[in-house]
Amino acid sequence: MKQPQPPHGPRLLETRREIRDAGIVVAQAARRELLVFDRTLDLDLYNTHAFIEAAKRLALARPNTPVRALLSHPEQGLKTGNQIVGLAQRLTSRIAIRRLADVPSRPDAFLISDERAYLKRPDAEGGEGILDMHGRMEARRLRADFEQMWEHAEVDAELRRLHL
Repeated sequence: MKQPQPPHGPRLLETRREIRDAGIVVAQAARRELLVFDRTLDLDLYNTHAFIEAAKRLALARPNTPVRALLSHPEQGLKTGNQIVGLAQRLTSRIAIRRLADVPSRPDAFLISDERAYLKRPDAEGGEGILDMHGRMEARRLRADFEQMWEHAEVDAELRRLHL
């Protein structure tokens, strides 16, 4: 039996649970690339088993770092024991996390899948968001913003793990 397709067009999300579930859907939809832009790796959003498994599946299936996260405060992922940080430390050529450097702070956060689907939170700390599984124009715009910031971002030495 086929699962129902999400409706076309943006959908307003009004609770943290809806945002978490939408993040999982976006991650599971990724076939080529998954991009995260946020202040931290929020445990509610990025530390669920389903999200981690979706990121891992994509990372193992695709070469050339298909999963990238751009964060203002990546060290908080280490302090809180976020599983995606551990996964990035094990799959260094497949998952990359960088710290924003000298980039004006943006209030929003977003997750993009394959330049097609996106989850955007206009206020990264807020409990509202927008999900669009077929929002190619906005996803491409957000990806262009991400790429520009990525070029100026730094690899965070604290997130690297030495394998001796």
